Amino acid sequence: MYKLYLSLFIISSAYSQTIDFNEVLDLTLKNSKDLKNQKLDIDLSKLDINKVDSVSYGKLSFEEQINRTNHAGYVFNSKLSSREATFNDFGAAQYTGANSLYIQPENLNYPKDRNNFDTKLNYDIPLFTGFELTNQKDVLKLKKKVYELKYNLNKDQLSYEVLKAYNAAVVAKEFIQAAKKAKESIIYVKKTANAFHKEGLVTKIDVKQAKVYESNVNSKHIDAQNKFDSALAYLKFLTSNDKITDVKELKYIKLKSLDFNTLYKNALINKNSLKMQSLNKKITKKNIDIANSKYYPTVYSHLEYGFNDNKLSLSDDKDYYNAMIGLKYTLFDNTRNIDKQKSQIQYQQSSLNYEKLKDFTKLELKKALLELKSKEKILKEKKEALNLSNEIYKQSQLMYKNHLIAMTNLLDQEAKLRNSQAELILAKYEKSLVLANITLIAGDSFIQNSTNTKETK
Repeated sequence: MYKLYLSLFIISSAYSQTIDFNEVLDLTLKNSKDLKNQKLDIDLSKLDINKVDSVSYGKLSFEEQINRTNHAGYVFNSKLSSREATFNDFGAAQYTGANSLYIQPENLNYPKDRNNFDTKLNYDIPLFTGFELTNQKDVLKLKKKVYELKYNLNKDQLSYEVLKAYNAAVVAKEFIQAAKKAKESIIYVKKTANAFHKEGLVTKIDVKQAKVYESNVNSKHIDAQNKFDSALAYLKFLTSNDKITDVKELKYIKLKSLDFNTLYKNALINKNSLKMQSLNKKITKKNIDIANSKYYPTVYSHLEYGFNDNKLSLSDDKDYYNAMIGLKYTLFDNTRNIDKQKSQIQYQQSSLNYEKLKDFTKLELKKALLELKSKEKILKEKKEALNLSNEIYKQSQLMYKNHLIAMTNLLDQEAKLRNSQAELILAKYEKSLVLANITLIAGDSFIQNSTNTKETK
């Protein structure tokens, strides 16, 4: 029997896990499908940069054209291309002198069907694009940085979500413990009421009131257990770990400073959303340069080397080459000016959005710091209220034993005690969220600031 219990314990331990915030955070960031998806966006942006580089290297292509025709122009041209044209193709056999000038040559106008094989390598390369390719590459590099910052921003937001979920599980666990204490307390009260009733000191109604209250406490315990199970289910979803069965203590994020100016300066340097908006400014400014590139000429080149014959051939007698440099300059196109004006307006918009985001960050930070002060004061009051409620309940128990108060008064004080406990638990939870929110606004990392302290002072 002992071995059976031991094996069951080992099996249950293998499929259960008590986890702290740092472990939840690490697992979530490691297994998050959203973050993995955003990493792929970064990879795609790298490929976009490589694509622009590839355009500047040019394009080499192989081409094989095979055709059969009796079209006079095509047949004669293919003979010229393969260096097979003869005077007879011009109708020399029909030429008899000056009187033959107006005779239509049969071989030239009505040639026999001919095959033509045109085998060639083409190389096309842009030599100068008005700096458009260079500017496009710069824009794509900036966009890649935006994707990287977006990844970090989403990681921070996910970290905040993890903290909310983890602390919600801890709070649900504390509610279960509070409900258990309430059950222990009401069991004691019920026993006291039963003992007094047997001695004839109280009426049956006291016993019934205690039972009713016990039922209410039991329902609260069931509700607390359900909320804890739901919180664990969410943690399992976030972490992709189904073995989680319990959580440790409430998590508070430790802030390096609570000074507004220090936090705001830190946000201007480190906050990912601000850095993203700053990069958007640079991108829209680069778009102005791209619009200006339309005012420059473009220079391009085409190189071609191939073989032309009435059959597939790589003979030196049938080869040819063609080298070309072209220049294109647009003299008039009013859309260029419109595109440039649009780019300039978009740059102004991104500049305004950046300044607006700075102002909003300042507002968010001020509100969060004020909220933190409020939550700290509330937390202090809730602690004092719990201590007083505890003292009052103990005194009420003595008074009930001495028949100085009714059962309803005792149960009312017990309810107030449990309410004070619940409010204190919620106050600690709300303070933890405010600290995390300040961390998020200031652009600090949850991982760096994450400690196992039970509460910051």
